[in-house]
Amino acid sequence: MKFTKALQHTIGWKALNTILIFLINLLMVRILGATASGDFFYSITMLSFITLIISWSMESGITYYGSNQLDSIPSITFFILPWLLVQAMATWGVLYFLPVHIGRQLSWLYVVSNLVIIYFSALYYATKLFVSINVIICLANGFVLGGLGWIYTWFGNEDEKMLELVKGRIAQKPALSIHSISDGIDSQAFYFAVLVYFGGFLLQGLALAIVFFIKSKPNFTVIAFNPKLIRKIFIYSSIAFISNIVFFLVTRIDYFFVERYCSKIALSNYVQVSKMGQLLVLLPTIIAGVVFPYSSGVEDEAYLGKLQALCRIIGLLFLPLAIIIVVSGYWLFPWLFGAGFRSMYPSMLFYLPGFYFLSLVTLLAAYIAGRAMLTKNLVASGIALIVVIMGDMFLIPVWGINAAAAVSSGAYFLCMLYLLWIFKQHFGGRPKDFFALQLKDLQLLFRGIF
Repeated sequence: MKFTKALQHTIGWKALNTILIFLINLLMVRILGATASGDFFYSITMLSFITLIISWSMESGITYYGSNQLDSIPSITFFILPWLLVQAMATWGVLYFLPVHIGRQLSWLYVVSNLVIIYFSALYYATKLFVSINVIICLANGFVLGGLGWIYTWFGNEDEKMLELVKGRIAQKPALSIHSISDGIDSQAFYFAVLVYFGGFLLQGLALAIVFFIKSKPNFTVIAFNPKLIRKIFIYSSIAFISNIVFFLVTRIDYFFVERYCSKIALSNYVQVSKMGQLLVLLPTIIAGVVFPYSSGVEDEAYLGKLQALCRIIGLLFLPLAIIIVVSGYWLFPWLFGAGFRSMYPSMLFYLPGFYFLSLVTLLAAYIAGRAMLTKNLVASGIALIVVIMGDMFLIPVWGINAAAAVSSGAYFLCMLYLLWIFKQHFGGRPKDFFALQLKDLQLLFRGIF
């Protein structure tokens, strides 16, 4: 599939998926409430970090070498299967020693399901099956949204009604319950909603694996283990792993400081600000997923100009969204999430510039990774991480979540500046070409063609 067509298909489906994810998050907040939702999503962040560590960023190496050597896809696929089995067993042992608010079985299900999603998504992107992967993800999220919508419609977030559901439909299953999500709230009251939420990841992973095998039709008789290729994947992924760990900490370590120094309500507000920001950065993330396999191909030089145009278009799209948030956020956030989320608005104002900077960082880093210059991304993330840790440590205890948002914005800005300098030094890309809007950008935006 050509770059332009792949981008169009991906953006269209991801736009639908964005709506689904937003509604899922909204329903979970409504069901859990302002106090418990912060602890829940904090626990999800911890499990995501565990997933990142166990995966070792193998998806980066799979996508890089798979997109360059399509004939290696069968060997990579059948390496993944035993590798997943080993990681699943390792995950069960790791979770025994890690205290999380969510039960061990559900935590294991979340991590393993996401490992399957990560690896097979990499295979889809390497083989450029963009439509298939997006359809599957949208269907899985639609299932989750339907389940949560039914729960909220009939039971809301009232403990007594939810307990009736638990006792009448799915009682006597303590092994899968949530442990101490929040003081003063019966954890079993939210069991069914959380089970649907986690079941969506399992459904998504299974569907991706099954459909990939059906579409790729691997031949068992001709597949040979390629230790040289696997070694290359491990080396590439190891470098990517370090960079991804640092970048994850850049975007999530502020949760730790907010959780330590602020109230549960403040944590819930800040988590939702961050998740709203993830929606704002979602389009660049989508584009980055397409840029990476194409920039690692033989025609990578041709995509620098397109990358610069995409960065300019991102700025054009971001501006009206930012204006809408500034004008309406004060009443919109409490209306959407509940009365306990009035602190979201000022924090969002401090974070808005950072989300724009992070959008550009996402695109720039994807191109650099496709050119096998992962150490440059690592340095950029390291600079941002130092700023976040130092700033959060000294400012959050005094100014709370507003300080966390402002510090993150500053860190993303410095990260972006460094990557722009890398582009100037190595690719001849002038910084202004990533910002100065051109007439052809409007044509690209409205016509959807390159």
